[in-house]
Amino acid sequence: MKEFKLNVEKDEKLKSQIKIAAYHLSKKEFPYDVLCWELAEFQLITEKGHGKYSEHDIVKRAEEIFDSSPKYDELCWLISEFKMYLKQENLYP
Repeated sequence: MKEFKLNVEKDEKLKSQIKIAAYHLSKKEFPYDVLCWELAEFQLITEKGHGKYSEHDIVKRAEEIFDSSPKYDELCWLISEFKMYLKQENLYP
């Protein structure tokens, strides 16, 4: 997987931004499987780039995430962290 350049532990401002984004995402109350799908897609964008993966890749990755049973708030945090990273890299609007 492509290395993350976000150093959340040392950057309190970034950590705060992710925390706020994760909070707002959790308040939208998306179904668990939808969050798994979104996280899978963000991971694949990070690893392969936009459009360089198939729907089958997303399904497979989303199933792996679902089967690992992360907590709902962990999914929200990870999605928010990936969004921040992708925005930083100009890979997400």
